[in-house]
Amino acid sequence: MDIFHYTDKKGWNGIRAQKVWRFDAAQPKDPDRPFGAYFTDIPPSDESLRTLHKRLRVPKEKQQYLFWLSDTIDLKQHNGGSGRDRRIYYSPIDYFVDEQRQQGEGETERFTESFS
Repeated sequence: MDIFHYTDKKGWNGIRAQKVWRFDAAQPKDPDRPFGAYFTDIPPSDESLRTLHKRLRVPKEKQQYLFWLSDTIDLKQHNGGSGRDRRIYYSPIDYFVDEQRQQGEGETERFTESFS
């Protein structure tokens, strides 16, 4: 399964600077969400991406860049809240992605056509 992590330019620069990507687990602003590093299966071409910032409760600017990962069976599906959360996954600890599982990274707009 392909999974995406959307972020802003600062987050993108920090993660991509490492050979093995590291996604830091943290407590989201929403106290009802578990501590973790968050991901989604919503690709950049999906209509659902337009409202992803509302689902994740993060600023829309945090969708300007993405990391595309594969082989993510160890992530947990977020089952809290409404059914719309079912496309959200997380790791309760820092999440590391070696080069073999790295499918791509960059500005989100650049990947839109790849998933159309």
